[in-house]
Amino acid sequence: MHCLFCTGAYDQPHSHRPVDIHHKWFFFPWHRMLLHFHERIVGSLIGDDTFALPFWNWDSPDGMAMPEWYMHSPFFDDQRDVSHFPPKVSDLNYDYQKTDENMENKERMHLNLAFMYNQMVSAAKKPELFMGCPYKNSEEGVCDGSGTLETAPHNTMHTWVGSNFNVRREDMGAFYSAARDPSFYAHHSNLDRLWEVWTQIHKVVLQKFDSDWLNSSFYFHDENSQLVRIKVRDVLDTTKLRYVYVEVDLPWLNTRPKPNSIPSKIANHALKIRENITVLSAEIEPGGQNLNSSITVRVSSSKFNRRKVEKDVEEEVLVVHGIAVRIDEYVKFDVYINVVNESKMGPGFREFAGTFVHIPHGKMDGDQKTNLKFGISELLEDLEADRDESILVTLLPRTKSCTNTTIDGIRIEYMR
Repeated sequence: MHCLFCTGAYDQPHSHRPVDIHHKWFFFPWHRMLLHFHERIVGSLIGDDTFALPFWNWDSPDGMAMPEWYMHSPFFDDQRDVSHFPPKVSDLNYDYQKTDENMENKERMHLNLAFMYNQMVSAAKKPELFMGCPYKNSEEGVCDGSGTLETAPHNTMHTWVGSNFNVRREDMGAFYSAARDPSFYAHHSNLDRLWEVWTQIHKVVLQKFDSDWLNSSFYFHDENSQLVRIKVRDVLDTTKLRYVYVEVDLPWLNTRPKPNSIPSKIANHALKIRENITVLSAEIEPGGQNLNSSITVRVSSSKFNRRKVEKDVEEEVLVVHGIAVRIDEYVKFDVYINVVNESKMGPGFREFAGTFVHIPHGKMDGDQKTNLKFGISELLEDLEADRDESILVTLLPRTKSCTNTTIDGIRIEYMR
């Protein structure tokens, strides 16, 4: 099922568009459906209707290493990166080409927590930012844009677990093979748990969300081999699916990143007068801007110097639009705002706005471009740049495949 709906292999009757539940608002509910029926089928096979899948809480320091039980049969998969076996701490912002594999576990844990704060809190204050773009049944409704948590740690952890001896880091590193690894289910159970956590933090009532989303449906086989149609609205209350999550600590809630060591006012002044960088226009020339090296773009804000009441209603959103990648390549680049010292860039600093991660797909529409969106209201406040007419946005390539990646432009939008 995962291969079918996550690689474009499923052909919709009466439609020329392939189905892929990634990069849009179906990501969380569809995977919850998958976990639900998988759980019921396994429980039926072992004769235990109380069976529940475990979650791998890689967002907490105590759970950041691969769980020990996945290192033994029958939960072991030999198609994993052996250098990431326990007690190695996972890298939630992983890039297998440039990641510092020798970093101390304690430092990696801190960076992971700062990264989680960004992906769960500051960059994800609106449903579209966290859950992905709204995909509707019309030409205008077609979209391609992941939410923050799907981009990472979802994509990055898939890659971190997969084998470095395989071209696409199978099993976990490629969607067509990911579900062969038993850790896939623990990984997605944690993502499912974090979806619940996000709704609580941001006080989002999903049952009152968009009716098109609520009434969208998919088909699964249940434990009796019966084909079942299930709607998104049917999976929003986990108690009706016969499970709840054990409450665990959320240390990343208290790990709000701080700006680089330079005071914000001094940094802003340095940015305005510096002459040793090439600053591009926010709207790129036809054909797109190649990311074979880092680029810095000056992006104007149409609503600078906003009052608090305005910020509470509308989130300021950074949009990198028209991203074109090769569908068979792993692509990653990071996004920063108002960077002064480019030698000190990473998720541990407030200048980090987010990341783009593309996992190789299968039979997808090669002409489809994607968009990347982050909430930046809180970030700009922390950098004391929320009253500025423009900001400097730096895109930092993290993979060699960025030489085959282009963007159409960068802009600021406002989202209610």
